[in-house]
Amino acid sequence: MAQPTDVPARTAERASSSRPHSFKVALVEKIGAPDGAEGKDWYRYVLESGRSTITGQRRGSRDDVYAYATQCAEQLNTRALAAASIWNPRGRRPATPTA
Repeated sequence: MAQPTDVPARTAERASSSRPHSFKVALVEKIGAPDGAEGKDWYRYVLESGRSTITGQRRGSRDDVYAYATQCAEQLNTRALAAASIWNPRGRRPATPTA
């Protein structure tokens, strides 16, 4: 019976880089009101996932904006794991030529 062997480091690195990274809240910082907006309680939030970054602005307390950003990250992660990618359509049948 064959004994399992360790996966070479390069193979493990490639496998982990091909998996989708989870979005996480990287930053929540106070900013001035955007043009045309009122109020002094504006924050900018940054969601990061590997090489992808999403930046948004939201009005409210820091805790409220952090909770909103966390919810957005969770929803993005849920969609990424549950849905097939439109950029890599597996199993798509080729279009039938019309005469």
